[in-house]
Amino acid sequence: MIDPQNDKYAKQIVYHLMQQGVRRVCISPGSRSTPLAYAFSQEEELEKLVHFDERGTGFYAYGYAKGSKTPVALLVTSGTAVANLFPAIMEAFEDEVPLIVITADRPPELKECGANQTSDQVKIFGDHVRWYFEIPCPDQAIPDGFIGSTIAQAVYRATQSPKGPVHLNCLFREPFLSEYEGESLPSTHYEPTHHTLSTHSIEQWAKKLSSCERGVIIAGSMSSSRSLKSIFALAELLDWPILPDIISGLRSEGLHHNVIPYYDMVLKLVPHFRPDCILHFGDRLVSKPLLQWMKQTAPQIYAMVADHPKRHDATHTLTHRIQTDPTVFCEQLLPWIPRRVSWLNNWKVLSQVIEGHVDEFIPPASEPGLIRFLQHHLPPHYSLFFANSMPIRDGDQFFFPRFHRGPIYGKRGTSGIDGNIATIVGIAEGTQRPILAVIGDLTALHDLNSLALLQKCKVPVILLVVNNQGGGIFSFLPISQKKEIFEEYVAGNHPWQFEDAAKMFHLPYLSMTDPSQLTRILREEKSVLIELKTNRAENRTLHLSIEEKIKEKIQALAYAVN
Repeated sequence: MIDPQNDKYAKQIVYHLMQQGVRRVCISPGSRSTPLAYAFSQEEELEKLVHFDERGTGFYAYGYAKGSKTPVALLVTSGTAVANLFPAIMEAFEDEVPLIVITADRPPELKECGANQTSDQVKIFGDHVRWYFEIPCPDQAIPDGFIGSTIAQAVYRATQSPKGPVHLNCLFREPFLSEYEGESLPSTHYEPTHHTLSTHSIEQWAKKLSSCERGVIIAGSMSSSRSLKSIFALAELLDWPILPDIISGLRSEGLHHNVIPYYDMVLKLVPHFRPDCILHFGDRLVSKPLLQWMKQTAPQIYAMVADHPKRHDATHTLTHRIQTDPTVFCEQLLPWIPRRVSWLNNWKVLSQVIEGHVDEFIPPASEPGLIRFLQHHLPPHYSLFFANSMPIRDGDQFFFPRFHRGPIYGKRGTSGIDGNIATIVGIAEGTQRPILAVIGDLTALHDLNSLALLQKCKVPVILLVVNNQGGGIFSFLPISQKKEIFEEYVAGNHPWQFEDAAKMFHLPYLSMTDPSQLTRILREEKSVLIELKTNRAENRTLHLSIEEKIKEKIQALAYAVN
C-alpha cells in the first residue's frame, strides 16, 4: 500500500482537480511522483496520456489545452524532468493556455545537502506562470480543507483572464509504500578553509584518525585535478579500506592495495561491519547501499572533505565538514600519521571472495555481463560514460579494472536522463579521445535528436543502448508489484527499437547479442550505435540471484573475520 498520508494527499489533489472541471491529465513516469500517478490511474473518468519524454508531454498538454480550450493537468517527477517542461510553459504563458503543472519534489531535509536528483524547484518557472504554490509533505496538522482550497485557487488562476499555466510543487517523503519513521540527527561542525589547515588543526585530526580502530575512506565525485596518490598514501598509513565511487576518479587508477572492489555487495551482504570513523573525500555517491550503511552505522566521526562549502550530506549524519582540497588535506596529514594495522584485511578477504566468483554467476549477454566485458577488454585510451538509471549503478557495482583505464564519466548533477547523447558527444570532442557510452533506452529516446550531433562528431563515439523497453531501475522498487499500473505509469513501457533511428541519422548500427562483438568495433574506433536488447524482469532476477549466490560464498567467512 502507498503511505497513508501520501495516498490521502494525492487522492485529494486528483479529486479536487476533477471537481474543478479538469478531465485530462498528461503524465511522464517517475519515482517521486508515484503517489499522484497512482491516484490519477484509479480515476476512470479522467482521460490520460502517458509519455516517457517530459518535453513532449508538456507540448502535448499545451496543444490539447489550446485546441480544447479546457484546462489540462500535467504531472512529472522531480529533477530535470521539471526543467524539460519549460519551453511548453513559456508557450502556454504567452499564448494564454491553461495548464495545471504538478511537479513532485523532495522533502526539505533532502534539499541543499547533495541528495541525488534534487534541485531547486521553488518558482523554477519564474514569471512564466500565473501562480505558484508549494504543497508541503503530508502532515496531520494541516487542515482537511487545505488541499481543496489550494486546487480551487490553482484552477481559477489558470482559467481566468489572462489564462495560462500555474505550478503546484508537491513534496513527498520516502518510502512511498510504508510509514515514514523519523530519527534524531547529529549536528555538524564546519571547518571552512580554501587552502590549507593550520598546524594545530592538522595535529588534532591526526590524533583523531589515528585513534580510530575501524575507519573507512569513501571517495565520492571529485573535481580536483591534483594527484590522487596522497589519498592512497593516507589509506596505507591508517590501514583503512577505500570505497571508491564509480565517478570518483579512483577507479581509473586500477586496483590499489587499499581499494575494496564490490563494496556495494559487501555492504548489502555483511551490514554488521560498523566503522568508528568515516572520512569522505569529494561529493555525491552513486551506491544506495553505501548511503544506507552510512546512515545506519552513524559513526562517532563522519568527516567530509571537499573544496566547496555546499552541504552534501544526504544521510544527515555528518559530524565534521572541512572545506579544502582533499589531496591537500591528505598531503598535510601524511607526516603526522604513524603506520598502523587496522581492519583492512577483513574487507579485502570478503572482496576477494566476491572477485573470485562473480564472473561465474553473470551470463555474458546480460546487463552486468556487458559491464564485466568492459572491465576486462576496454582499451585504456577510451573514455567511458555510464548514463543514469541502471548503467551507472551496474558500473558502480561491477566495474573494477585491475589496471589503469581512461576517465569514467557520468551526469550526476541532478541525475537526469535527458541530454545524455549531447553530453557524450561534448565529452568526446572536449577530450579528443574515443568514448564508449552505456545508456538506457529511455535515456536514448529522451535525446534522440542529438544523434545528429553524434553523426557529425569527428571523435569516435560508441553509443551502446541497453534496450529493455522501459526504465529498468524501477523494477527494483516496491511499486513494481502494482502490476496494473507499473508498466505504463512507472516503467514507461514502449515498443521502440533503434535501428531505424540509426538509419535516419546515417549512423552504422549493430544489434548486439554478445558483448564479445565489441572486440572488433573497439579496434576499428568508428562511431556506431549499438543496441543490446534485454528483459527487465530477467535483469532484476539476475541481480538478486548474483547477490544470493555470492552470499552463500561469503556468509560463513564474513562472521569469521568480523
